[in-house]
Amino acid sequence: MIRRRIRPTRRQRGCELHLPEEERQLLEQLPNQLAAAIRRLDFNQPLPDSLRRLFPVAYSRDEDAQRTYAESTRGELVELHLASLDALSRHARSRRLDEQTMTAWLHALTDLRLVLGTVLGVTDDEVGVPEGAPQSEVIIYQYLTLLEAELIDVMEQWLPEPLPGADDSVPDDPWGEPLGDLRWDGTPRPEWPPRPEW
Repeated sequence: MIRRRIRPTRRQRGCELHLPEEERQLLEQLPNQLAAAIRRLDFNQPLPDSLRRLFPVAYSRDEDAQRTYAESTRGELVELHLASLDALSRHARSRRLDEQTMTAWLHALTDLRLVLGTVLGVTDDEVGVPEGAPQSEVIIYQYLTLLEAELIDVMEQWLPEPLPGADDSVPDDPWGEPLGDLRWDGTPRPEWPPRPEW
């Protein structure tokens, strides 16, 4: 039987943590390292590859629009990343987490996996970690993946049951006007009218 590290509490929304000492130490130290790297960022310079995915591009084909978007959202994103990483580090030795802290943990674990996955060369097109990656970093990446999955499993239990047929009338583009001439799923919007195929 697999021993779960994160288990739901019985009476209210929250979870119990069953983590050994070495894992708690890792969850204390790792977020602080990433938070320090974020604080050192100079946004007047190109972002390091490892941190670029923490500040996603909305307008890939319009530099002026992207610059305006980045300037308007950067402060909020930095604050969210730092607050989530701080919550993970501060509560690494807790025995229980409430719903709000679990949400912060989920953000922080996602950030850590994005950065570490970039360093390891993990892409959306590949399953798993590329061969030749440093074993210690691979183990940490896999551990963070496991922890995030267990956290999501607990939080999913609180979602309401979907209504039968609720998504039958969802349009192809449910988010409305796409950012940066992209569709809601991030793919380029097709030209209209379409070019004839000669």
